[in-house]
Amino acid sequence: MVRSNHYLVVSIIPEAIYRTCLEKQMFGYLTNLGFESGIDYYEQYPVGSYVLDFAFVQSRRPPRGVDIETDGVMWHSSAKQRQRDGYRTYKLHKAGWIAERFGEVFTCEDVAAVLEKHGLKPSL
Repeated sequence: MVRSNHYLVVSIIPEAIYRTCLEKQMFGYLTNLGFESGIDYYEQYPVGSYVLDFAFVQSRRPPRGVDIETDGVMWHSSAKQRQRDGYRTYKLHKAGWIAERFGEVFTCEDVAAVLEKHGLKPSL
């Protein structure tokens, strides 16, 4: 991320993406299921004031799609944090996004079931 003449420039180059342990796990599952970053979905995708973990963009104008969030205990376990997550989900829903949240423990089969529920298939 670089500031240039008061504009915020966000890099979506895969090599520049920082991933938490859960995001690395999700990335691995998506890859195993045949999805490709930058083609089927985008990581750290900006939507308004939010940055989505994994965005499956179904329309660019208006921007909408499926947001896959990996919620680790460290950042998403307190009542205040859960309330903030709920509000974020509500705001994204109003903007045309469906947010799906995964906690600390999830399997590749869990991810596949959620993607299938939304009709998402790899482009390969």
